[in-house]
Amino acid sequence: MKHVLLLCLIFMVNFASKAQLTSGSLLSGQIKTVDIKGDSVDVQKWLAEGKIVVLDIFATWCGPCWGFHESGYLKNLYAQYGPDGTDQLRIVAIEGDGETSEATLYNSALGNWTTGVKYHIVNNHTFNSLLKIAFFPTLYVIRPDKRVFEVGEFRSSDAMWKKAMFPTLDVDLFTINGMESKTFCNTVTFTDKPTFMNMGKSNIQNLQYNYSRNGVVQELTVNQEIPVFSNVTIPIPTIVGLNESTEFEVTLIGANGELFSEANRLNFKSSYLRPVLNDNTYKIKFTTDLYPGQTSWQLIDNKNNVIMSQSYRPGNSSNGAGGEDANKTFTYDVSLPTEDISCIRLIITDGANNGMQFYNTATQPTPGVEILKKDGSVIKPVFSSDNNFTNNRTIFTRFEKTSSANDILASGFSVSPNPASDLVYVKSSFDQLKEYTIFVTDMMGRQMTPQLKKCWFCGCSIICTRIIFCSDYH
Repeated sequence: MKHVLLLCLIFMVNFASKAQLTSGSLLSGQIKTVDIKGDSVDVQKWLAEGKIVVLDIFATWCGPCWGFHESGYLKNLYAQYGPDGTDQLRIVAIEGDGETSEATLYNSALGNWTTGVKYHIVNNHTFNSLLKIAFFPTLYVIRPDKRVFEVGEFRSSDAMWKKAMFPTLDVDLFTINGMESKTFCNTVTFTDKPTFMNMGKSNIQNLQYNYSRNGVVQELTVNQEIPVFSNVTIPIPTIVGLNESTEFEVTLIGANGELFSEANRLNFKSSYLRPVLNDNTYKIKFTTDLYPGQTSWQLIDNKNNVIMSQSYRPGNSSNGAGGEDANKTFTYDVSLPTEDISCIRLIITDGANNGMQFYNTATQPTPGVEILKKDGSVIKPVFSSDNNFTNNRTIFTRFEKTSSANDILASGFSVSPNPASDLVYVKSSFDQLKEYTIFVTDMMGRQMTPQLKKCWFCGCSIICTRIIFCSDYH
């Protein structure tokens, strides 16, 4: 495993069907008690004094709770911002399982939960109802105005912690989902919609943004209130049946009627690329990350034949980091075995389910895939989405054989409907041919008509009973 803490934190121990406190809601009720040392704990008093309060609700038997505890993140926060630091923060760890005794804090199967801890530890499950605890661990950041942020999946993000605790701007957007580049063979659906969370000091009334498709820019506005700690998704259009390489860009340019400075604008780009090969010989450049032994890939055609496969050697460390194959670019010459191929898939698999994201951006090459023609010209560069994935990533390449002197091109060619799921009409006129073959593929490039049935009827050829081809020659 690459980072034990990171992997542990994505698992939560669920023990109830109720929902957590919603981020952005206001804390109600009193959290007033004493800790295991007999010191007073009064959350409402601290908030009234302008302190930030962090609550860590855990159970002594909870593995993910222990993983986060052992990371020392809260200890470091308390040292920096607690009473011995800037005095802006109070932290309370609450053991929330009523079935465990206080003694287990000192001698649980996982270890001693009190070792080195200077912040408050409370053994009291009676606050679970007030805090709507649905699973362990649950982490809340509470601002002085009593607004609650449920840290959840962002517990390993230092930037998110800091924005939640110490807002510096009225408008401060944290990116939840950006935009992703991808490749396709025939058609694809564009679905990217950037999503942000309002981490600022106050609610946002509207957002201004630019949306660009192949350089054609539209200036648009999201006219909705975005409360603190709530999400907003930019409503750019979904495009079905996209069949050409297209560049998309979204830039957040302002909020509440005021424009951001250039430095504060958020910009996102994605390339929906249809890389086309017209020769059956080309090159693949594959770059690994720090953990090469967890990465493998296969090159597969539209008939599910494996053209090439590759894996890499792990390093000598206990978790496989480093080694001769780490952070290295490998070049492969590929020769397609037949001309009867229309779509090629390169499928990257990562055994640790966290992609190929471990590299030094300043000194090491970006992990991913570059595809080149045999003359060295690039038809598919490395995308960030090549390495930013979980268990696998698929990269598509279209193969179109170069027309020879014997190839005859159809004029007035039309297909309807397109895309289709059942009946397809193909119409064209041929000036020189009486005999010809038509291949129909699905959106993945798989051939749908391996056998051709022809019967002349009113100038039309019926192919596989569901595809009707009409020619001016008959």
